[in-house]
Amino acid sequence: MSVAAALAPSAERGATARGVAFVAAFWLVFVTLDPFPDLRAALPTTVVTGQATLTYLAFLAVACVGVALAQRYAGPGLQALKRPPIIALGLWIAGSALFSFDPTTSLKRAALCLLVAATAAVAPLLPRGRDEMAKLIVLAVAVPIVLSYLGVTLWPQLSIHSLADTMEPELAGDWRGLFAHKNIAAPMFGLFAYFGVYLARVGRPREGIAIALAALVFLIFAHGKTSSALWAPAGLAGLWLARRPVGALGRALVLAPPLAISALGFGAQLSPGFASLAAALPFDSSFTGRADVWRFAAMKLMERPLFGYGFDSFWDDPSLRANAEQGWVAQAAHAHNGYVDATLAMGLVGLALTLWALVWQPLNDLGAAARRGADPALAALCAQIWLYGVWVSSLETFLFDRANPVWFLFLFAVFTLRYLATFRVAP
Repeated sequence: MSVAAALAPSAERGATARGVAFVAAFWLVFVTLDPFPDLRAALPTTVVTGQATLTYLAFLAVACVGVALAQRYAGPGLQALKRPPIIALGLWIAGSALFSFDPTTSLKRAALCLLVAATAAVAPLLPRGRDEMAKLIVLAVAVPIVLSYLGVTLWPQLSIHSLADTMEPELAGDWRGLFAHKNIAAPMFGLFAYFGVYLARVGRPREGIAIALAALVFLIFAHGKTSSALWAPAGLAGLWLARRPVGALGRALVLAPPLAISALGFGAQLSPGFASLAAALPFDSSFTGRADVWRFAAMKLMERPLFGYGFDSFWDDPSLRANAEQGWVAQAAHAHNGYVDATLAMGLVGLALTLWALVWQPLNDLGAAARRGADPALAALCAQIWLYGVWVSSLETFLFDRANPVWFLFLFAVFTLRYLATFRVAP
């Protein structure tokens, strides 16, 4: 059974519209309106600068259609989102954008981020039944995988990083497929592999195994160290967490890895004790040079700790980085830590709300879903995606990154867990 089926038997009607809306939402995020960006020229600035009018209109249309269909066929589901952490975080994002150093850009980016969040929130409410969801997921996931492989085969200059890239030529040879960067492609193909496992568990073993294998092979050639290292542990931990109510051991399993990585990485720039501990580790505690950007981010956080610099504005304002050391720190697009970037944008208050809404609430929802006897395959898929995102965020940034596909799937999992915790959604 799906969330929609649990909420409204009348959802049998409008199957075509719901299916089109579901797939369109996924393809808009995965394939985008500008796939295979050419990194040999100037970097794409459409979504990054908040000037992609067509992208905004497309997400507005998909979000409105999705909300209308969800309201009609699964209306009670939307009521489950009226939770204090979700509402508080949404209001803080709006306030942070309004009082940003660059309010115009921040408000545009916040609008797109919230449109993407609305799209992710209604997507789980659209399919009716496990079979329909599985069929739609095959379409949603297989197309970007096939396109990415076609790109690597037919247009390698547009789908593999090269020495001709205007930025980061050192990534030459890393596969990125139809995405703009290997740091997006790598976690995305890890998430695609989880979808493959889900499909194999719900009666589509051929499609599921093919998707999982194709995704994992691509992940290997993308050379995403963090995404590759965390994929199996997050996958196994997600399966385990979905089987039973989350207790103290489960909470430790979720929270310990990102806390440890953040403490030994970013924390080492703030605390001499953490710095000494990180220096004694038998591996590179700078995590491939990230220490420089963390040191700079820590310095800037000290200047505006409570409220930050405004939603998604810090790294694009040259005046805020005028005293950055020469080198890659001055050109960095983010802090390579989603929690640090959330704090830079929205301060410690925003970080607390982020952890409440996107970590603690889903953790509680996961336990509630297990107690309700929710569909184990769907619960496991969402647990894997969510846990993978929580862990990856300690070394990469996708939280609140507008139309970032990893952010979209992370929200998809967070909202689905909310529905599974609220309604009886059995296999």
